[in-house]
Amino acid sequence: MSALQHHLSKLGIDFKPVWQRIYDMIIKSLISVESQMMCSTKKPNPNSSKPSNCFELLGFDILLDSDLKPWILEVNLAPSLTADSPLDFHIKSNLIVDFFNLAGIRRPLKRNGKQN
Repeated sequence: MSALQHHLSKLGIDFKPVWQRIYDMIIKSLISVESQMMCSTKKPNPNSSKPSNCFELLGFDILLDSDLKPWILEVNLAPSLTADSPLDFHIKSNLIVDFFNLAGIRRPLKRNGKQN
């Protein structure tokens, strides 16, 4: 997103309204499948007697037309995290860090109480 923001700013285009339209479209897409997602999360885990937490990483492929109107091309339920280039590695490794932080997964502590 920062590359898109940088590119648009070089063209003199305010990124904020573009991002707001993308954000609104993603939220509306998630609202449209909320009931199906909730049903999936309430299914019991056959491998555990304890209640489980559930989270999903979704990949939204979005196209901006010449008027900067966003269009959803597809939503990936299991987006590829394979890195094919150094830029791809940088983007996806930061995505994974953010994903773990949002999910509340922290790096384990060493025996001396410090993080790895």
